Parts: sequence; structure tokens; C-alpha cells
Amino acid sequence: MSGASPDPTQPAREQDSVARLQLTQALQRAQFAIAWERAWPGLARLLSVVGLFLVVSWAGLWLVLPFGARAAGIVLFILLALGALYPLARFRWPTREEGLSRLDRGTGIRHRPATALTDTLATKDPVAQALWREQRERTLASIKRIRAGLPSPRLAIHDPWALRALVMMMVAAAYVAAGDERRMRIAAAFDWNGVLAPANVRVDAWVTP
Repeated sequence: MSGASPDPTQPAREQDSVARLQLTQALQRAQFAIAWERAWPGLARLLSVVGLFLVVSWAGLWLVLPFGARAAGIVLFILLALGALYPLARFRWPTREEGLSRLDRGTGIRHRPATALTDTLATKDPVAQALWREQRERTLASIKRIRAGLPSPRLAIHDPWALRALVMMMVAAAYVAAGDERRMRIAAAFDWNGVLAPANVRVDAWVTP
């Protein structure tokens, strides 16, 4: 047996380390959830534009349009896609403070347990330190209640008429109707032969020997 006496603060430090690890993992999940909520509306709009392109293609519209109309249609869909992606240009990754705020709301506890675990005590007053340790023990006891929650993009706000559902139904119907010609009908959108065809010019020349 060694003569070293056990450290009474060792269990508290181990508990604090486990709590910090759990908080770090929960904070990462919260940031991913916030990022998904910010990015998904723009991605949903882009997918709707792609769905409309597939509907137009599989319905055979490109097969009956002239070359110029095909080119104009592709340009229109490109502009729509850029418009759908524009909000993503302002996307920013959630900050640590935003992730902690989400965790605090998810616990349903008033004293902000996630934020409290990241705070530090600057004073050396023994009374303040005792109160700090008591508060920290309560916070550690509630660490299991800290949840990031599932992402809630609230698409109903961005698409109150649920047009995305209509696009999905049209895509499914056009997919079945196109049959084995799906790839050929999509490729027809990019068949612009004749758009820049040279005009027929006749040149008559005489050479005097």
C-alpha cells in the first residue's frame, strides 16, 4: 500500500469532465440543428425548381418547342435556381452562444444550465465560491436534461401554399408517364441545334481569265 492519501476532489473533477464532454456533444448537435433550419428552406426551393424542370422534361415539352424556346427555357430555369440559392449566400454557421441558447431553451429550466456550465468565477470570496459550487452541482445534476431538439425549418412559413407537395406529386406523375424516354426527354432540353445556325447566304462571283 502506498502512503498517498486519496484526493477527495477527484470524483467531483471526474464528474465535471464528463459533464463538459456531454455539453460539448450537445452543443455540436444544437449547432447542426440550427444550421439545418437555416439551410433547408433554400435547399427546398432549389429542389422545387429541379422538380419543375423534371416535370417539364418528362412531360415532353422540350420535344415540341423550337430551338430558341428550349434555350430560353433553360435560361429561365437557371435564373430560378440562382434565385433559390440566393438566401444561402448569406448563410452563416451558428455561433457557440446561439447553440448554448438553444440548449437552454430545450431543457425547460430557468437558470440556463448549458450557459452556466461554461461560466467561470472570477472572485476568490469563499462565500461566493461556496454558492458557485452549490449552483454548479445543481447544474451538473440536470445535465441529462440538456437536449438540442430536432430541427424545425418551419417550411410552412416559407411555402404557405405547400407548393412543394404539388411539385412532388407532379414529378411522380411525370416520371410514370415518361416511361423509358426519361433520359431522352431530359437531353432534349439541351439540344439547341439550329439556335445559332448560320443564315443561308449565296455568293455569285465571276472570274475574268
